[in-house]
Amino acid sequence: MARGGIRAGWLAAALAVAAAGFGLVRLTRKAEPYPLREVQLAAARRMEAAERILKERIVAEGIPVEAEDLNGTGLIGPEWTALTSTLGILEAKRTTLNPNFAALMVRYFREAGLEPGDVVAVGASGSFPGLAIATLCAAEEMGLRALTIASFGASMYGATRPEMTIPRMLKLLAGAGVLPDTLIAVSPGSDFDHGENPLFEDARRLIAGLAAETGVEFIDFEAANLEGSIARRLALYGERAGGKTIACFVNVGGASPNNGTSSYTLEFPQGLVLDPPRIPLSRDRGLVYEYASRGIPVVNLLNVRLLADRNGLPYDPVPLPRAGEGGVYYELRYSKVLAVAVIAAVAGLLAAGAAASASARRRAEAGERP
Repeated sequence: MARGGIRAGWLAAALAVAAAGFGLVRLTRKAEPYPLREVQLAAARRMEAAERILKERIVAEGIPVEAEDLNGTGLIGPEWTALTSTLGILEAKRTTLNPNFAALMVRYFREAGLEPGDVVAVGASGSFPGLAIATLCAAEEMGLRALTIASFGASMYGATRPEMTIPRMLKLLAGAGVLPDTLIAVSPGSDFDHGENPLFEDARRLIAGLAAETGVEFIDFEAANLEGSIARRLALYGERAGGKTIACFVNVGGASPNNGTSSYTLEFPQGLVLDPPRIPLSRDRGLVYEYASRGIPVVNLLNVRLLADRNGLPYDPVPLPRAGEGGVYYELRYSKVLAVAVIAAVAGLLAAGAAASASARRRAEAGERP
């Protein structure tokens, strides 16, 4: 026993009670349905329908399904094409095609305080078409108005096919009536949003042709101009919001204008961000920081494994789960009474131990046998 401390026996007893109490609190927790569970289910079912429609079009057009596409969705692209912007993790790409990511987006939007009629700005690279679709399905079910700016660049296994880009997917789904037409602009993507690919000299020319087919504004500059791309996106979202304030910004993937290229890029948290880290002052900080600096909620969708683990969704599932499956549809409730009782018991043991130890010290100092 250190001078002024508590005897080891009392500390051990307090630790044992704390451990047992913690285990009991966890054991007695209850999973209750999330308040918007029906909306979550509707969003997930809409995403299922969207994936089914895209698969039908892919098959009809004779676009090959990649061998790595273990669930046969048709939405896993080749490793390297003129649209490939960077390395990608195959397992993460397969994970995001789980329709229950749409349920997760409902949860994020609710916790961000969004109401029907609110405007959501969506910035999506081609890296995770599943997450872009999930976002728009959730927005539609919640009565939100989404404004989407999509990039052609995609990391490996994303929307890397020139014949089935992320802008084309969104246009097809709008044409099928599964989603509204939210696409307001497109951009090249890749480093500094310029669309260059060292392995394909004609990448920029190809992208320009694809952009012309979309019928929306093409945010592009003769020379790489990331600051210009960021500024134009901010202006365009504001113009198309119709006088309303952007209520939330959703970043899907790693497009330079959305994530930025400063040293602070990797510090931005994943998922729903209501309390952002320190805001950098640099003009290349990206839209996640631009909107966070204005006090606007941001949903950052990039680290798929982390997002799945945090929200009760499986990583790289085969087969894909059906709508309604996963912990994202539930909230864990713990017994507050039991937790308080455990804390009180531990505090009582520590207080009793302190009193007993103090009494023993006084007797020892008085020359008595403890």
